[in-house]
Amino acid sequence: MHTTQRKPSTLRWLAVLVLAAFAAVALGTAAAQSVDELRAAVAERPGDAVAWTDLGNALLADDDLAGAKDAYLEAIALDYLVGDAHYGLGLAEFGRGDFAAALFAFNEVARLYPERFDGHFNRAVTLARLRRPAEAANAFRRALDEAAPEATGEDRLAAWTGLGGQLVLAGDPGAAADAYGEALELAPDDTGLAYRRGAALVDAGRGLEALAELTEIEARTSDYRFSALIARVYVEQGQIDYALRALERAVRKADAADDRGGQAASLVALGDLQRGLGRDADAAASFRAAADADPSSWQARYSLALAYLEGGQARSAVAPLQEAVAIVPDDGNVRLALASAYDQVGQAGDALVAARAALPLLTEPDAQAQARFIAGRSLYLQGNFANADAEFAQVVELRPSSASAQLWAGLTRYQLGDHAGAVLYYERAVQLDPNSIAARVNLGASYLAVERYRDAEGVYRLLVQQNPRDAESFHNLGWSLYAQQNDEGARGAWASSCQLGYQPACSAPR
Repeated sequence: MHTTQRKPSTLRWLAVLVLAAFAAVALGTAAAQSVDELRAAVAERPGDAVAWTDLGNALLADDDLAGAKDAYLEAIALDYLVGDAHYGLGLAEFGRGDFAAALFAFNEVARLYPERFDGHFNRAVTLARLRRPAEAANAFRRALDEAAPEATGEDRLAAWTGLGGQLVLAGDPGAAADAYGEALELAPDDTGLAYRRGAALVDAGRGLEALAELTEIEARTSDYRFSALIARVYVEQGQIDYALRALERAVRKADAADDRGGQAASLVALGDLQRGLGRDADAAASFRAAADADPSSWQARYSLALAYLEGGQARSAVAPLQEAVAIVPDDGNVRLALASAYDQVGQAGDALVAARAALPLLTEPDAQAQARFIAGRSLYLQGNFANADAEFAQVVELRPSSASAQLWAGLTRYQLGDHAGAVLYYERAVQLDPNSIAARVNLGASYLAVERYRDAEGVYRLLVQQNPRDAESFHNLGWSLYAQQNDEGARGAWASSCQLGYQPACSAPR
């Protein structure tokens, strides 16, 4: 079988860069012949793979993706080595949204014709769409290795920019900065690339390398983002006063450009820095100003609410969090913060609803554990101990070192009548937090319930030593002694409890 591979220039691509990730690729030039003429050609020569490829190209140019796919598959069935058919099939599948099929097609282009820049490039684009950044970065690198002689300067620029974006997503900002630097060699006046390079350098802890360039661009543009990025560099260097000034410049630039979103973003960053400095009132004012500047900014409302929660003003946090949830209903962290606010103000039913809505949106185990903890506590407060127990069991599994999770799991088991199970949770809670009075009090009660009176005595003696006015612990100490037939000791403990005003202890000796 002979190959009917063509020069790469017969097919052209256009890549669109959106937020540092390539989003779409489509064919450019259509075939000189009409679709009808090409259909007639394949009808006349049904065994000609080139004719089927030409028809696929024309259909793809007409945005008939399904028809193009069928034509390319016919060509491939006749001659598997028709590289343009695999390439066109990849573009058709990409356009149809079947990215796995597109990847297979571009993989074949890269495997069969490893010198083709466009095969590696579009393979990288497809991997990026499939959210496989490390593999996409490697594919972009391979495309750059094969750039000569096919790729134009614009092609190389797109590849370097795509590589930088995927390296950012892969968690390698230093290498991303280097890739953006290569892109800037090809487009030195592109301030967007300069910003991406600066942001990558800051993320890599190399902000000083970008400071001179960022300052020069800031001075000649109205783009607030450069001022905000400069502030990050100053924070990295511990120059907080300089950072505050840079963020104030960012706010002014965005305001002057009537960029409400940029103004809100700058105010949020300013508020975050103020909050970190302990200037809570200034931070809250910045967050409120951000919310006023951009009614669509959920970040402003979320940040304001977090400031309220940290300041012990949970009730004030509820309204901005409700507004933030309305703006971004699919953000699990915002819903979790709302659940926490409801929990803190005692609205157990609302907290349960918010926590359950947050759970399927959360990916981090700690956040999932927090949502389940709030759900479990809400269920407990509503008397639904069986479901609360199920939630706390998962919380303990996710956070085995959390004393509060162990404590609430014990409380739930105790309410279900499993006193021995409660003991195990309480003992673990005390081990994790020896200063927890609540854990010790409940451990003592559980020891009494399972008739471990000597252990109960030890717990209550420690409690009354820590707090000689703990009337209830004196009362329970009496019962632990009485159960061990230490009547005299029991009467003394009850007398102490009675003197402290605990009435049940006054009648205990009878």
